[in-house]
Amino acid sequence: MKGKLKRSSLKCLHLIHIISISIWFGSVISISALSFIVFSQASETIFFTLAPLIPWLYKTIVLPIALFTIIQGIIYGLFTNWGFFKHKWITYKWCLLILVSLSTGMGTIAPIFTLLEKANTHGFVGGFAESGSIPFFLLLQITLLLLMIILSVFKPKKTNKALNSGKK
Repeated sequence: MKGKLKRSSLKCLHLIHIISISIWFGSVISISALSFIVFSQASETIFFTLAPLIPWLYKTIVLPIALFTIIQGIIYGLFTNWGFFKHKWITYKWCLLILVSLSTGMGTIAPIFTLLEKANTHGFVGGFAESGSIPFFLLLQITLLLLMIILSVFKPKKTNKALNSGKK
């Protein structure tokens, strides 16, 4: 591969990656907590005040930090020995990323907009019955992100030895 990162640059990339994935993961957990508050309360005021925050938080925090983290993954793939699909655990992480993206867009953000529109036109009913599949997809996002973190932390020992010795 062309132009490998120097050791100091790689350490900086590792630190930035840990910080950004922590923000991404923490944001999704916080949004899940907010969602629980929104759907556990039968108050129309609470719903119309807090529910619009969910897509707003995705747009202003989760999406930018997720894209930043994906760019870091691309940098890892291009400028380190990790590659994009050289190791199974990296391939799994890219597959999980696709699932996280789908569960975020189609499972959480789109249904929230539909729910807000429905509540505005047909009135607010409230409760978890109103939430549909949103809590499930939030839990799925947390689970998938956690799996990605676990894959990053607990790499197979054989892979670490191969990378440290410079062998393929």
